[in-house]
Amino acid sequence: MGARAALRPALLLSVCVCLAYPPSRSRAADSFVVPTDRGRPRPLVLVGRAAAPGLGAELKQFVPPDKRIPGHSVLAFFRSLGLMLTMFCLSSLVVPTILAGLPVVKRKDPKSRKFVDRVICAWSQLTTWPFFSVKVKGRENLLPEEQAVVYVANHQSFMDILSCYHLWRSFKWVSKSSILKIPIVGWVMKRARTITIEREDRRSQMAAFRNCVSYLEEGTSIFIFPEGTRSLDGALLDFKKGPVSMAKRAKVPIVPVTILGTGRLMPSKKEFTLYHNRAGVEIIIHPAVPAQEVQDGPDRDVLLKLRQTIESALPLELQKGTIAS
Repeated sequence: MGARAALRPALLLSVCVCLAYPPSRSRAADSFVVPTDRGRPRPLVLVGRAAAPGLGAELKQFVPPDKRIPGHSVLAFFRSLGLMLTMFCLSSLVVPTILAGLPVVKRKDPKSRKFVDRVICAWSQLTTWPFFSVKVKGRENLLPEEQAVVYVANHQSFMDILSCYHLWRSFKWVSKSSILKIPIVGWVMKRARTITIEREDRRSQMAAFRNCVSYLEEGTSIFIFPEGTRSLDGALLDFKKGPVSMAKRAKVPIVPVTILGTGRLMPSKKEFTLYHNRAGVEIIIHPAVPAQEVQDGPDRDVLLKLRQTIESALPLELQKGTIAS
């Protein structure tokens, strides 16, 4: 069993081409069916303010500590160098794979480029595997991949991006434009058609919004952080209304996602530190807000529901913030 687990990550990249266009009926597709009880969907069990007495301590392991052990930052620095080295070494496989597939991708799938997304998923999983674990809960709440959705999640760390690729789904990030300046990573993200935005440029914001709606209308999902930036202390920041507006315009559902543990591993503004945490990262996929509910409800009410859903799975220490006006 140990040998099988050790070999599994090494096989991910080799099968990404086969997974780029999976058949419509497969075992993976069966996992999208939400289990039912007496004809009603069984919701994901959430934790948070109403959590049972033992769960607070369990969530505490995802909260960044007030103080670190002396010398821990030095070890974290070398761990971050190891992760970067792993990422760039794996790029020697990723870049040729993308280059080899681009001619076919541009002809058969010029817009969504699912093949490139699959390669990035494999790249991310191989990169994180030696350094921390990523557990995904609530996979039954994922909608069929042919259904375009807007994924919204809390944002604590640069590790959020690598961790969310463990969903093994094709989607386009909405990210600040500076990400394209990172060597190799920027090149790959550009080939994946990442939607970039200049935060202080109103025209850039409107162009990004139109691009998101266009992707959604053509069947490609979008992943966005409604806080707009990373939280310095891991606490939930104010939510902006952009994700709800684009989902309403494109008439698609919204899937809220809670990310736990990334802020403890690599705090915001400390990209050259990767602390060790045995709990790793946990991603919780909540039930989707249906497209009809998004259409019928006021933006503020829908956004409040999304915020409360994401917040319900966070430790109490990270639950604060409001809805942006």
